[in-house]
Amino acid sequence: MTRTLSGAVYVAIVVCSIFLGKWTDNALLGNAVFACVFFAIGIIGIYEYVHNLELKGVKSNKPMAFIAGIATYVALTIFPNYGTCSDPITLYYFAMIMVGLVPVLYLTTFLVQLWHNDSEPFTTVGHTLLPSIWIMTPLALLNEVQSVGAGLTMMIFILIWVNDSFAYMTGMLLGKHKMWERHSPNKTWEGTIGGVVFCIAAAIFVGPLFYPHILIMGWAIIGLICSVVGTLGDLIESMFKRYCGVKDSGNIMPGHGGVLDRFDSILMAVPFVLLFLGIIYM
Repeated sequence: MTRTLSGAVYVAIVVCSIFLGKWTDNALLGNAVFACVFFAIGIIGIYEYVHNLELKGVKSNKPMAFIAGIATYVALTIFPNYGTCSDPITLYYFAMIMVGLVPVLYLTTFLVQLWHNDSEPFTTVGHTLLPSIWIMTPLALLNEVQSVGAGLTMMIFILIWVNDSFAYMTGMLLGKHKMWERHSPNKTWEGTIGGVVFCIAAAIFVGPLFYPHILIMGWAIIGLICSVVGTLGDLIESMFKRYCGVKDSGNIMPGHGGVLDRFDSILMAVPFVLLFLGIIYM
């Protein structure tokens, strides 16, 4: 019951943030709420990352991890959309400042280590900046997907959920050959293939209902991307948890774990889907 209720709240937050603009007929409000919701998710994700490293006894510069992550999200969220503002010139210069601030903060992370007595300074820098790349950048790019169409954003989540669900069910019924036991002992090749098949099928038959501007072949490729790359994202997060020696990345979602547990596939799939869309619509 706890897992079900927690999952229902998670789905409700995602769906409402995606479609609020359409439901209220206020795109500005919808985009702002969407950006704020996934910004909050990113902040929690950074906390889970640095907290689990602490449990492992691995150093990171926590303040710089949050500052760099915030700057990365704001820059990548605002800059592509400055032209839609009522005062685009002002927002353009603000966006340019934020874009310039990101590499300055990244380089400052290196400079700070000059004053720290750290035996592994580059390891500390790597763990400080990785959340900006792994967590905040994909969540910021999700805003770009949302600007293309709320239905497209919803379909990415649906495809990830379909892949996870049917990979689990197929693996339970037919799974015999372990896929990557070192990182995820329960994943099987049979389950993974089942997830791919059902994910592509869902993309082909359901995708056009949510976003009809993409051809069937395009949806099939998006389904393949979400399944394959999403599964790899899940394995990467499992590798991180094994490295830190924890079962779940956090406990903010009872029965489901933390933000990284729920968004691991999304974090990996979104940039690849956006890249594919950019290529086909060039």
